[in-house]
Amino acid sequence: MRQKTWALISDGVRARILRHLEDGDSHDPIELVSKAKSTRLREYLSDKAGRSFASGGEGRRSAMEPGSDPVLRDMQDFARETLSVLEDNFREGHLTRLAVFAAPKMLGILRREISATLSRAVILERDLNLINLPETDLRDAVLRAIRKEP
Repeated sequence: MRQKTWALISDGVRARILRHLEDGDSHDPIELVSKAKSTRLREYLSDKAGRSFASGGEGRRSAMEPGSDPVLRDMQDFARETLSVLEDNFREGHLTRLAVFAAPKMLGILRREISATLSRAVILERDLNLINLPETDLRDAVLRAIRKEP
């Protein structure tokens, strides 16, 4: 069976998927951008933390921390969306091998969110944020990293 290697490059709010890396032809990358990219932690935390009275009766008040990290939640949602695109293509036989390059925090999220099925296709993981490289440089950097793998 002919190998069909794709690469995922992501920084958490943007993803680029390079397809058919074995071909000499350059296929247009699939570009995904998080729908939640406008969510900024700064905006979420712009209001001061709420105040709460201590239950001990001394009347002391302390700041309440926000309940969750909205930026992390957005990254997790984006990771699931991106992995879903890849998994669909894997199931349809469009890709057989996957190289993953992501900013360190996003790589950790991708590792937690990837399905067992798609994880079998992963041949390489690197905590590198290559998202801003021009396409030809990006393709070259990805191919060099894949060639170094046994």
